[in-house]
Amino acid sequence: MSLRVCAVAVAAAVAGSGAIQAQTLTVATTQPGSLTHSLGSAVAKVISEQAHLKVVVQPQGSSALPPIAAKSADFGFSNSYDVVFFVTGTGEYTGRGKQPNIRVVARMIPNLSPMLVRANSDIKSVKDLKGKRVPGGFASQKSIRQSILAHLVNAGLTYDDVKEVLAPNVVKSADDFMAGKVDAFTFGLGAAKLKEVTASVGPLRALPMQTDPAAIARMQAVLPTAYMLTMKPLPIWPEIHEPMPIMAFDMTMQTNADVPDDVVYKVVKAMHDNAPDMAATFAGLKQFKANAMAIKYDKLTYHPGAIRYYTEIGQWPPKEQ
Repeated sequence: MSLRVCAVAVAAAVAGSGAIQAQTLTVATTQPGSLTHSLGSAVAKVISEQAHLKVVVQPQGSSALPPIAAKSADFGFSNSYDVVFFVTGTGEYTGRGKQPNIRVVARMIPNLSPMLVRANSDIKSVKDLKGKRVPGGFASQKSIRQSILAHLVNAGLTYDDVKEVLAPNVVKSADDFMAGKVDAFTFGLGAAKLKEVTASVGPLRALPMQTDPAAIARMQAVLPTAYMLTMKPLPIWPEIHEPMPIMAFDMTMQTNADVPDDVVYKVVKAMHDNAPDMAATFAGLKQFKANAMAIKYDKLTYHPGAIRYYTEIGQWPPKEQ
């Protein structure tokens, strides 16, 4: 290769590198006030400041998975069970085909989304929801209906045992609760929307779930990655009034297989190295464990850029849940 041709090649490589650096990365979330919007905003801030990547949050009314698959968003956050359904073309995605280009970036936090009622309600457990008005439908966010169904079957109920009030997404269901249209709703603890609900109707109280093996098996048949946690009252979760078992499932960060390895590597490193900064922006991220970002999920694949970083810091192979 001549010196001139080599110089041209180097210039082209530099120009291409600059184009990648100048690219704006998008983080898809649900609407402002939701758990994924709070989570995405905190993560985008840290990535922008620490990884020196230009990142913007892209709120929308439904799951982040379709835009990631379509490459109209680079990153997003979803419930682990929803990712399994989406990737395998099962559950609510039956008939849509498999989505083999979705890659896991990191386990973020346990999603704690109990059924919530007013603190002075006579509803004391999920089983007491029989005959009550409960949000349903969720045409643009079907994973929320699946979560509520898991609560119901844990208590030996189904949607046939309650009065289903249709809502398009989880934020609207919270609005319906404030408007007195439903008797209970579910929402991610720590999300900004819960402060709005509390300001409107007064203190909220989470409903405990059943922990016998049969009840847990019914729950996991509906939500494959769900597990049970005993939660204690903490200032960041005023809805937990006493130690109680509630359902949890991981909130994970996803990307597309075609997002460059170096970009994903930088994103993972920025989150790992700056966990306190993320928690300072969104209190829910106090549950983020930098030493447990790589967790094994059946039927899900991690992005090579993430694997590279996890290997460097000793988190690969991934831990069992």
